[in-house]
Amino acid sequence: MQRMIVIGTGPIGGIIGGRLARAGADITFVDIDQEHVSAIREKGLYVDVPDGPFNVKAKILYPNELHEIGGKFDIGFIAVRSNYTADALNTALPHLAPDGLLVSMQNGINPPLLQEKVGADRTLGMAIRMGCRKIGPGHVQTDIRGHLYLGHLHGKITPRLEELHKTLNAVMETDISDNILGVLWSKLTYTCLGYYGSLADASLATTCTTEADRRALADFFAEIVAVGEALGVHWIKLAEYNPADFHPRNSADKRLAAVNDFAKTWKPEDRKGPLRYVQKKIRTEVDFTLAYVVREGEKLGMKMPLCSKLLEIFRELEAGKRQFGQQNYDELVATGR
Repeated sequence: MQRMIVIGTGPIGGIIGGRLARAGADITFVDIDQEHVSAIREKGLYVDVPDGPFNVKAKILYPNELHEIGGKFDIGFIAVRSNYTADALNTALPHLAPDGLLVSMQNGINPPLLQEKVGADRTLGMAIRMGCRKIGPGHVQTDIRGHLYLGHLHGKITPRLEELHKTLNAVMETDISDNILGVLWSKLTYTCLGYYGSLADASLATTCTTEADRRALADFFAEIVAVGEALGVHWIKLAEYNPADFHPRNSADKRLAAVNDFAKTWKPEDRKGPLRYVQKKIRTEVDFTLAYVVREGEKLGMKMPLCSKLLEIFRELEAGKRQFGQQNYDELVATGR
C-alpha cells in the first residue's frame, strides 16, 4: 500500500484526504493550526459531505514531528494556500521517496514550482471544482460532491498518474486531463473573479447591473484570457462560462453577451470567498492568483489596466486602507473607459 502525506488539513486536504482515509489509505496529515490538530487528535476528523457526513480517525502531526515517524512517503499532496507552497515543500520533500509523486491541490498555477523540485514525471496538478470550508476545529464541509481533474504538465498519461487516478476515483469523481494547465488557468479566471466580486459586501447581482459595469467585467476577463492564451493555454468550458468567449478577438458585444448569460446565475445572497477572508483578517491568495496574472502579463509587455486596478483596490481593502462599497466598482468602470 502506498504511503500518502497531506500537507495542510483545511477544507481541500481534509475532505479529499478524509475520503481516502475512510477508504483505508495509509495517509498522514500535517497541519500547524493547534486547535485543529488537537480536535482531530481528540475526536477525529469530521467530514461533512452531501453523500453522508462521517468521522475518521486520522493520523495528524505538526511539521516538526514528522522526523518521529520512519520511512518515506510515496505521494505528497500539497493542500495549503498558495502563500505557503514553499513552506509546504520544505516540509514534504525530506520525507518523500526518491520516486515519490508531488500533487498540487491548490488554487493558482503551482505545479511548475513542484516540477522544479522533482521533475515532470513526478509532478501532478489537480484542479478541484468543489466549494468547501472549515466550519471549526476538526470539521470540514462541502455542499457538493465535487469533481477532480488530474494530470502532468507535459500532458502524457503515465502509469503513476493512472494508479493515482484509480485511487482517487474510488472516493471522488476524478478525470485524467492531458491539458491540466488549461484546466488550472480556466479555474484561475473564476478564482480572479472572486476578487472582482469582493469589493463590496454585496453580490455581483447587486453591484454589477448596468451595461457599463458588465462591460468592465467582460474586459477584466478579456485581460486574463489574453495573458493565458499568450502563454499557450488551451481553455476548457467551466460550468459557469467558457473563458474563451472573453478573448479580446471576440467583439465587445459578444463578450458582454457572455457576461449577461453568466449573470443569470447570480444570486443576491452570494458572497465571494476573498471578501470573507478580509473580513476575518485572514490573508488571501491574491498575490499568487490575480497578481500572478498581472506579473505574467507584464513580462509579455501586455497592458492590464483593469487587473492592475483591481489588484490595487483589493490590496488596499486587505490592508484596511479602503472601505468596501460600490465606489470601488465605479473606479474600475472609470479605469476601463
